Formats: sequence, structure tokens, C-alpha cells
Amino acid sequence: MRTSLCWLVVAAMACRGDKPASSPPASGSASPAGPGSGSAAPVVTTVDILVNDETAAKVSAAQLAGWPRLDSLVPAGARRLGTWELVTLQGAKPKPTEVPHPSGTYPDMVPAVFPGDGGAPAFGMFDPVELARHGKPALREDHITAIRIKLAAGGSRGQNDDSGGGGGDPAALALAVKSPAGTTTLDSAKLLALPREPIPGTTDQKGWRLTKLLEAAGVTTFKHLVLTDATGTTLTLEKKDLDDGAVPFVKLNKQGALRLRVLKKAGDGWTAAGDLRALSTIDVK
Repeated sequence: MRTSLCWLVVAAMACRGDKPASSPPASGSASPAGPGSGSAAPVVTTVDILVNDETAAKVSAAQLAGWPRLDSLVPAGARRLGTWELVTLQGAKPKPTEVPHPSGTYPDMVPAVFPGDGGAPAFGMFDPVELARHGKPALREDHITAIRIKLAAGGSRGQNDDSGGGGGDPAALALAVKSPAGTTTLDSAKLLALPREPIPGTTDQKGWRLTKLLEAAGVTTFKHLVLTDATGTTLTLEKKDLDDGAVPFVKLNKQGALRLRVLKKAGDGWTAAGDLRALSTIDVK
């Protein structure tokens, strides 16, 4: 009777389609990922740079981490931004993004590559201070795999562009302020932390009033200032010049230097009354 009952149970299971439980996979085994498995594609962390369709550089993830300027990565003969006729950004989008004449379209900005969405290479056009701060670009394109730079053929376009390629290192910025109380150095961290304001006569340029830089160095009164740039050129400003409406402004330019311009109101606009390309020292008298 017991044998008959066992056979009846087996028969019933066969009718229901029951199968013995399969053994669990061995520890550490994994099924191959297939379509619909949910596995993410690996993030591309390098970007190819081509100049006139010739490979100029391959930027690694380690280089991207430093947020380098794009013009610092190409050969010396291709570094003048004014000669860049077209920049084409190839990436995840079906159609490449084109940036014609970037130096003309974004005259006070510089191109850079950096780790963007998910660590993948990204391209941006940056205000120099925003780039130094690793801040927000005016134009941004993520998931870039290649950047193609087309140079202007012949002519003199861009030859007067003094950006030179890459500019100075913002981390090396320093402005020495010498006064009877001693010398105070405003280094990169102090300078870049100071709030900026629009430069008179412009719509998209920002800088620091010279008086704000002096205040940051602890100077609130003076009779006259002797300003010196990296080449030794000097410019003297009297207190009465500022009282008469002169407004000295300093900005971080595309070359990575502190450019000073003294502006004076002229009718509905402003005119330059003094200019130093790379301010390095202020003597307070």
C-alpha cells in the first residue's frame, strides 16, 4: 500500500509540471549581461583632440581632473584662439555640436575640458575666474569623446590674438601691496574669493575695483599709488584722480594675468585713461 501511495504522489507532481528545485549558482558566479539586463555602459574617461583632422592629443582622466584649458593641450602653432574657425564636439548626441569662432562668440572666455556628468569628459567656455574656481561655464557639453579644431586657412585672422595658449596658472596669482605698515600679498585664494562686479561700459565682463583690492590688503587711505606690472611698466594714480571720477578696475584676463584699466566717464560711455596688462605690485604712498 505504501508503494502504491508513493507512485500516486509522483504521478500527481508530473501532471502539475512540478520540477525539482535547481541548485543555487556557485559563489562568485554571474550571468553575462545582455540587452535589457540594466548594466550601464562603461564611462569613457578620455577625449581625443584633433587639429585640422590630425590627432593632436589624447586627454586622460588624470589630466581632466585638473580642468585644463583646451588651448594648452594643442601644439604651439595652434594655440591662438583667434585662429580657431570652428570647434566641433563629438559625443553621445547623434549630431555633433559646433561652436563657430569661439574667441569671437565668447570674447572674454576660454575653452577648457573637465570631468563632467558621471566623470565623463566635458567641454566648457569659461570666464577665467570661473575656470579657476572650477565653477559654471557659459557653454557646456557633456560626454565628449572627441574635439575637432579647424584653424582659419591663410589671411591674418586671429594673428593679433595675444592669448598665446593656456595662459598663466591662476593658482600662481599674487598681488603685492606695499604700504608704510608693511607688505601684504593677496594670493590666488584671496583674490578669487573676492566678489566681483560688472566693469563699466561692458555687459559681460566682471572685475574688482582697485579700491576693493586695497581694502582686502588693509589699505583704506592713501595720497597716491604707484602701480607696476610684470614688465616693470609703472602707472601713478593720485587720490584726486579717483575723486574726479576715475575708476580703476582689475580683471583676470584670458592670459591669466591681472589687467588694470583706469576708466573715466565720457558722455554716455567710458574711456580708458590708463592700462597695465599684468599688475603685480601696488606701492601705497
